[in-house]
Amino acid sequence: MKATVAILTRQPEDNVALRARLEADGARVIELPCVRAEPLESLSALAAEIGRLDADDWLVVTSRAGADAVACVAHARVAAVGEATAARLRERGIAVAFVPSQPRGERLGHELPAARVALLARSDRALEDLPEILRARGFDVREVIAYRIVARAEGDVPAVREALAGPEAAFVYIASPSAVEAFVEAVGADLCAHAEFVAPGPATAEAVRARVPAARLRTEEEMIHVAHR
Repeated sequence: MKATVAILTRQPEDNVALRARLEADGARVIELPCVRAEPLESLSALAAEIGRLDADDWLVVTSRAGADAVACVAHARVAAVGEATAARLRERGIAVAFVPSQPRGERLGHELPAARVALLARSDRALEDLPEILRARGFDVREVIAYRIVARAEGDVPAVREALAGPEAAFVYIASPSAVEAFVEAVGADLCAHAEFVAPGPATAEAVRARVPAARLRTEEEMIHVAHR
């Protein structure tokens, strides 16, 4: 069996289950975080938007970083994109009324119970799939920035470049379009073409194709990540 290396681009705390699975399969794992959530200097705009919600409206939280930004919700129902986000909200004393069947923005958009308003507390680089689905369903969609995303590779870039240039089969688990941007900038498109990219959905896959047209690519829903929706 050919030796393999798996390069993980999320923050280490987001890689625990995936890393364990890959190492159990015999892969050598290198972590190179490529996106980092950064809190806002002021959360007053977020608090003001939450305060405008009525009891039957939804506050939609799509990441743990978003959950960390939400101080309290006196009114309205709260939806979390997945169990990790829901757990972070509950740790902060915020009840969660809805979690979709899969931790995906698309699933959340299709499954969120009907209401007049959905306020999306997300990052400054959030994707457009979720609000588009909700608007098509008749929601009054409001959006507010809850945190910012820094797209930059932080870690041992030379080790990643060496792995991509070496004899091992290399797999890059890339979590978002912003991570694609940061990874290619750090490593270089020529070396990226040696790897097979594993993406969580169509938006990230499209970003890989745009930046590294020669790269092999597949999607794997088990590594879905919505860190900066």
